[in-house]
Amino acid sequence: MACEEVVQFPEDFKLGCGSGAYQIEGGWDQDNKSCSIWDHYFHTKKIVVHNPEVIHSTFKKKHTSFHRGTDIHDKDPTRGFSLVNGDVACDSYNKLDEDVNNLIELGVNTYRFSMSWPRVLPNGDDRFVNEAGVNYYKSLIQKLLDNNITPVVTMYHWDLPNILQEIGGWSNPNIVGYFENYANFLFKTFGSQVKLWTTINEPRFVALAYGNENIAPSVGEVFNGIADYMAIRNVLLSHAAVYKLYKNKYFAEQQGEISLCLDTAAYFPLNPDSAEDQECVSKSFDFSLGVFTQPLKNGTFPQSLLDEIARTDKYENISLKRIVEFTESEKQDLIGAYDFIAFNYYDSYKVRPMTEDEFKAEKYLLNKDLGVLSSSNADNMDDTFKGFTQVVDWLVENLDNPKLFVTENGIYEKPNVDESEKKIKYHRGILTELHRALKKGVVIKGYCVWSFMDSLEWTSGYFNKLFGIYCVDFNNPERPRTKKPSFEFFRKVFTTRALPPVESD
Repeated sequence: MACEEVVQFPEDFKLGCGSGAYQIEGGWDQDNKSCSIWDHYFHTKKIVVHNPEVIHSTFKKKHTSFHRGTDIHDKDPTRGFSLVNGDVACDSYNKLDEDVNNLIELGVNTYRFSMSWPRVLPNGDDRFVNEAGVNYYKSLIQKLLDNNITPVVTMYHWDLPNILQEIGGWSNPNIVGYFENYANFLFKTFGSQVKLWTTINEPRFVALAYGNENIAPSVGEVFNGIADYMAIRNVLLSHAAVYKLYKNKYFAEQQGEISLCLDTAAYFPLNPDSAEDQECVSKSFDFSLGVFTQPLKNGTFPQSLLDEIARTDKYENISLKRIVEFTESEKQDLIGAYDFIAFNYYDSYKVRPMTEDEFKAEKYLLNKDLGVLSSSNADNMDDTFKGFTQVVDWLVENLDNPKLFVTENGIYEKPNVDESEKKIKYHRGILTELHRALKKGVVIKGYCVWSFMDSLEWTSGYFNKLFGIYCVDFNNPERPRTKKPSFEFFRKVFTTRALPPVESD
């Protein structure tokens, strides 16, 4: 990355930051909100998070209940672990004005957030509408628009009403009708003011939860390689149904755009000279990304995915059909069901094929199907930058040069350490690569930093992975927000649409 390169983004380029409802809102049962799968997961699992570093002076004996929803140190403030949930989180449900004012001060022209399905439709469908939840989002959207901030709204960021999980959630084909009903309500209620929608955030992780103990709804590993493929299929059909609904019923009046929101990573061969390792790069893309993008292009799953499932089935003597291809009618709904492609990107992996012994020893069908061993390459920042371009190029090639939108990109900071320099270097590098893509003619409409403020990073808790531009003090019941040292860098990027010059030593 050349520091001297002038990076100036177009006037209409959308620059901002993002959040997820469950991760920031709190108010888990406030004003008639119902229980989500993550509420149920945390309340029943009682997740223990081990904190890597404990600074005694930062902990205050103010929390007396597990359901306060943050790290608890009243019995022993020096202990290095905590029970976690999202009951209070950042308390954004009760701090709307403060959060919007912080966005204004930050200088964003775009804010990407999600709506909580159980907050607006507590029973899963529109027979009962929770007006308090609806009014919260109406107020948020209006305040954003009043300050020239474009709302980018995600319909589903993992917080399914738990009542729907009781009938199978995303593994039940009937979820398509429920999601369409939910989306119809959102379009009818908010569509006159929201012009950029993403349906489902990171559908790969939505599906993985159906064969994994460590992600809500924690269905169980006995269904690994079975229920997760069911969920992939139903997620795609749900998205397609919503896209079709919007085009047929709402687009003429509302003129909005819709995408799935895909998680992405870059892949590099562990041994660049190995043809087998190079093949693992292609296969990793097929399994993580192509499984969602190819159905939107031609209505089929990647052939490598189908071939590898068949290989595993033969080895394991499995007669159950684990993945069901789409009917001709379903293909017609899927093909072209996007106006742009929203994607989240963080870092990269090194990949190589499993050995025969590793394949035999692997207990999870999904991993057997892939047949690839991946190791984190997150510490290699140069590869992280190259990897962003690799992902962009893959999407351009495999989806015929679609409009793109980077809905999440970020690097977390460790607790009790100022890692602003690393954070700024990371975002400077990614934005430089993005700018180069624009100059090559790639259409990228916007970029959102993850995240607006420190928040609940799912089972990692509140203190291990700090992505925010604003810091939140989770040991204080008031959840005060403060600017991090990197705040001024981001404010300059957002207000000038340019990277500020590198300061000389």
